[in-house]
Formats: sequence, structure tokens, C-alpha cells
Amino acid sequence: MKIESAAGEFSFDLEKLELRDDGIVLIGKMGVWEAETTMTSADLRRVLAMVLCRPGAWGYLLRQLMGARKQAAGAEK
Repeated sequence: MKIESAAGEFSFDLEKLELRDDGIVLIGKMGVWEAETTMTSADLRRVLAMVLCRPGAWGYLLRQLMGARKQAAGAEK
């Protein structure tokens, strides 16, 4: 993932995902620093609503899913 902010552009390398009582936690590194971000249930609903309300996002998601399926099928051969 790429994070752009007034402080600069940072790469967030996702290493694992954990489910905790307070939400979905993405754990990884941002540059040289250990980092984690928590997505609460309210955050998740908001992101899903944003995606579902944007028709172009549906096409993007479908293309990504189909590409992942093809890639997985190719790895099985």
C-alpha cells in the first residue's frame, strides 16, 4: 500500500491481519517502522458504503478478483 500525506509518501508493507475486539488490525511496516492500523466496524461499513455507491469500483473489484482466480489457477498447474 502507498500512503501519501503532508509528511511525505510512505510504503506500508502489509505483513498480517488480525481480528481483535476493537476491529480488523492491519500489521506491517511503514518504511523502517513497525506499524499497525485498526479498522473499526464503523470504518468498515463506511468503506463498503463508499465502494458500493461507486459503480466504477465494482468493475475494478471484479477485475481484481478474476485476476486473482486466474493467477491461483496458473499456480496449481
